[in-house]
Amino acid sequence: MSRPGGDQELAREVLHRLIGVVQIMKRHVSAVAMEFDLTLSQLDALKNLGEPCSQRELAQCLHFDASNVTDIVDRLEERGLVSRTIDPSDRRVRRLVVTAEGEALRRKLFERALDEAPIQSLTPAELAQLRDLLAKIAPADELPV
Repeated sequence: MSRPGGDQELAREVLHRLIGVVQIMKRHVSAVAMEFDLTLSQLDALKNLGEPCSQRELAQCLHFDASNVTDIVDRLEERGLVSRTIDPSDRRVRRLVVTAEGEALRRKLFERALDEAPIQSLTPAELAQLRDLLAKIAPADELPV
């Protein structure tokens, strides 16, 4: 859909700001991950391991090749944050499970990331308004889990 000149310039500025917000949030989350001695990939893996899953399923969630996930899982396992268990329905498959230590770290990490997130500078009313505006762009059923 084509927009008149001024509207198109405004749309470009909004897009530019959205890209900036994504970059700022990525830097913020990366800094928090570093404080916990995690890479962004390791943090993303922990985030996506809410339910036990196979390494292949985790790779699909992360949009990685399964072979790339092996190193991520190995490092998380070495730290005692995840464990590999045998799938009771198929003994050939290993399920990845977040350990109690991994769950505690995950909770602490995400609390820290939220407590210091750049959006904390907004008032509750501004947060609600931003949420509602973003929902028009990214409906809930299209958001990642």
